[in-house]
Amino acid sequence: MGKLQTILRRIWPTGFEGGVAPQWALILLPVLTMLILAVLWITILERLRVEKDAALNDARVAARTEASALETHTLKTIHDVDAIARLLKFGYESSPTTFDIKKYQAYGLITADTALQVTIVGTDGRVIVSTTPFSGEVDLSDREHFRVHRESAAVGLFLSRPVIGRISRQTSIQATRRINLTDGSFGGVVVVSENPAWLTDGFYTNAALGEHGMIAVLSRRGFILSRRAGDAPSHTGDALPDGYFGARNTSDDSIDPLDHVERIVATRELKQYGLMVVAGLSVAEALDDYLKMRSVYLTMASVISVILVGLSTWITALILKLIKGKEALRQVAHTDHLTGLPNRGCIMDRLEAAIVRPNATGRVAVIFVDLDRFKELNDTFGHHLGDAILCEIARRLTDATRGCARSDGWAATSFS
Repeated sequence: MGKLQTILRRIWPTGFEGGVAPQWALILLPVLTMLILAVLWITILERLRVEKDAALNDARVAARTEASALETHTLKTIHDVDAIARLLKFGYESSPTTFDIKKYQAYGLITADTALQVTIVGTDGRVIVSTTPFSGEVDLSDREHFRVHRESAAVGLFLSRPVIGRISRQTSIQATRRINLTDGSFGGVVVVSENPAWLTDGFYTNAALGEHGMIAVLSRRGFILSRRAGDAPSHTGDALPDGYFGARNTSDDSIDPLDHVERIVATRELKQYGLMVVAGLSVAEALDDYLKMRSVYLTMASVISVILVGLSTWITALILKLIKGKEALRQVAHTDHLTGLPNRGCIMDRLEAAIVRPNATGRVAVIFVDLDRFKELNDTFGHHLGDAILCEIARRLTDATRGCARSDGWAATSFS
């Protein structure tokens, strides 16, 4: 209590003894506490907002980097496949009768690293030769890529929807080029079959994309060439939802309509092939470190808030106790303990205050009443009876003077 009084006296050097400062403290202390808490929480929440924006921005940069790398990887893969298609197209067109695909394999021009299978299809749609052994007649005249090249000589490299090969029996993307006869008419198709997973499985890494990241190579004709999301097997050939490309182009932070995972997505277009590559990072994973930090910040701010509120409550209780103690001391110092009336010191203070008033002349009076032989009464009948007589006299004097107080004056009874 003594230390608190010393602190308050330093803060309020005047008016403390009269009780004004502690009363102001009862108002200022909660206000100051609330102000500190407001500043604390505003600072914490603003800091968390900045950290969240930074985490999301880093994820967007990472997604764009992955999309750019996937674009390069896809272009290289298609370029390698197209190089084989062009080479075989030139060789077959140069000498159809002496063309030997095994020589190309023997010289390492066709390997499993660059193509799953290479096939030459004749003008009637039947397979002439293939790097994969087959028996009987294999008719590909109903395939999309065959019809496209037969109907138009202007089509360059054509990438088909993923299909199950009729020779390899494996799902593959058919990269094809038209074969022309010497007169420029349709002479068949060179088909280079590529494993769709090669576009994504060999590129996906948890270190860069996380456990729930996603990469995909999509056709503008509305289907998936290859898509890999997390540890799930790659998907291929599935149709894309309506409006998928619009959603991918207008937002880089959205819920993927294919697996309903919220991702930060970046895209790149391969216009020459009618493709789009997509790279997405899971929002939940991107914010993982931020959420951990947020938990620490909020816990810290909550603990500080509890401490501040507790400290403010404790100091307020001490101030209230101080005020009550000062009031009790004031009551003891200015009141007769037996009768409860103002004592001599209180009367003198009030008298001095009344005398200094501008209109005090002729309006201030003091009546002194003495009790004769009161000592003999105490000695004869005892102090208990004397005290009872004093209390009764005090009551009667109080009753007699209670109606004497006016709006511009006062009356008081005192024993001393």
